[in-house]
Amino acid sequence: MYVAQVKIENFRGIKHARIGLGATALLLGDNNSGKSTVLEAIELALGPDRLYRRPPIDEHDFHAGKYLDEAISIEVTLAGLSEEIQSRFRANLEYWDMLANAVLESAPAGEPEFCIRILFTGRYDPEEDDFVGETWFAVPLREASEPSQRCTSTDKRAFGFLLLRALRTGNRAMSMERGSLLDVVLRAFEVEVQMWEQLLDKLRTVPVAGEDNDQFGAVLTSLDTAMKKIVTSEWADAPHLRVSDLTREDLRHVLRAFMATGTGDYAAPFNHQGSGTINSLVIAMLSLIAERRDKAVIFAMEEPEISLPPTAQKRIVDLIRDIAGQSIFTSHSPYVLEEFEPEQLVVVSRDLASGEMAGAKVDLPPELKHKVFMQGMRTRFSEALLARRIIVCEGRSEALAYPYLAKRGAAAAPDDYSRMDTDGWAVFDAEGETNVASFARFFKGLGKGVITIFDTQPADRLAAIYAASDVAFEQPYAGFEDLLVAEVPMTAKRAFVEDLQREGGWPGHVSGPADDTDEALDKALSALFKKTKGEGVAMHLLSTLDSADYPATMRSVLDGIRNFTRAEAPASEGLVDGDQQPEGEAVDPQQ
Repeated sequence: MYVAQVKIENFRGIKHARIGLGATALLLGDNNSGKSTVLEAIELALGPDRLYRRPPIDEHDFHAGKYLDEAISIEVTLAGLSEEIQSRFRANLEYWDMLANAVLESAPAGEPEFCIRILFTGRYDPEEDDFVGETWFAVPLREASEPSQRCTSTDKRAFGFLLLRALRTGNRAMSMERGSLLDVVLRAFEVEVQMWEQLLDKLRTVPVAGEDNDQFGAVLTSLDTAMKKIVTSEWADAPHLRVSDLTREDLRHVLRAFMATGTGDYAAPFNHQGSGTINSLVIAMLSLIAERRDKAVIFAMEEPEISLPPTAQKRIVDLIRDIAGQSIFTSHSPYVLEEFEPEQLVVVSRDLASGEMAGAKVDLPPELKHKVFMQGMRTRFSEALLARRIIVCEGRSEALAYPYLAKRGAAAAPDDYSRMDTDGWAVFDAEGETNVASFARFFKGLGKGVITIFDTQPADRLAAIYAASDVAFEQPYAGFEDLLVAEVPMTAKRAFVEDLQREGGWPGHVSGPADDTDEALDKALSALFKKTKGEGVAMHLLSTLDSADYPATMRSVLDGIRNFTRAEAPASEGLVDGDQQPEGEAVDPQQ
């Protein structure tokens, strides 16, 4: 059994979303893209303990806080149902089209695929002046086409959904709180906890300073005598102290497991242990749950990489996938991304102004081989997949130079320049001019904003790049080094060459300037770039420039990127104040 699809309306930052998932899924996107909100939405519908909370939602759970006229609606579709689940919930079954990710109105030809849809609705009740949340099966329906059967906590436990938050889940894993891992384990093993009354009785009889203390006892006796002068004796017993007035629910919150610390016989609370110990015990408890349920569980886990080295990140991901019927992750770690196949990656993007969310599964274009994609995950693709916006550069020189100049310019002249990473841009090396258009299309298809930077191209290739880009910047030169030779001020170039020669950095296999003319210096510099390409000489030249000496083309590109960012980003991103988003057509900076 697995969550095949989730639909969300008016929940937190999401106005509308429809996300399809597989048996294993990794949700990708930059911060504030809504990954955690998707998992929280699934938990509202499937989490057996969410309805214990009173109220289960509040005003901050409504999109833009608009709770008076809007309702929260979450629909979770469960597919891949076992025969046991189909038998138990036979009145709630519907036909499912796996290819179209849609419910069928009638039985299909051949062997049908069944699904169960769970609906959560949350709203504000003005009569009670409170928030209410209810969970229903999508079928059967009332006469008014409304669901008629509630999905209870007992029903939800049969689905086996558990949301694991790396910090919160670990810290309370061994508590007795409702929904803790220990509580889930006890329920999975059908253990009836009968300790509450016994424990409360023991607490009531724990001796506290009183009759055994002469001075304290005398005070209590005096109070007893005074009270009996006012009320009848059977109404007032002698005052005495107890350890606590804890209730059963209080005990659930205060009980903690203790573990040895390696310092003699001293034990400390579980949540005071190291992150490695906590994570290990969490995995052990998940294994117990999965084993008891014969792997009929759905585990969703936020950021398994927190506080763990790369090897442990990979191990935890593999362990959870092995023990679960379905596993859903969010992550920002390239080491975690490497553990998933492309079709298991779901890139989510959210328009911050409208709240519309989209989820796109990674579908590699024919020219991008699976082996190349997987081998480059850590070095090239992970940063781009996790970012909101991508700058696709023709080659390594541009991919290094533009963010470097933007960073230095932002430090020296923040009114004129801004860092690319601060503005949400990841820079991607296409490794060749012929790859620019295809990579731009690939990232655009994942819902990313895409800018391209490239050298002079033939007309057909140029048209393809423009069509695939939000903004396209064509550098009017045959190569990046030609741009530097043509546009870096002569004084800066001359100082650079003289410094190299004086410090012994000019390579012996490259001839220096033939004379002191500008033409001779440019010719020697071009030869230097050509014979040392890939050795960082061009970046060395850029590192000597003040922002006022940046090449004109590069300044124009940086200005264009900055202006597009501010036009494309809504005010909530903190970049602009009410500007409208552009139409998204490619822009030729030379026009």
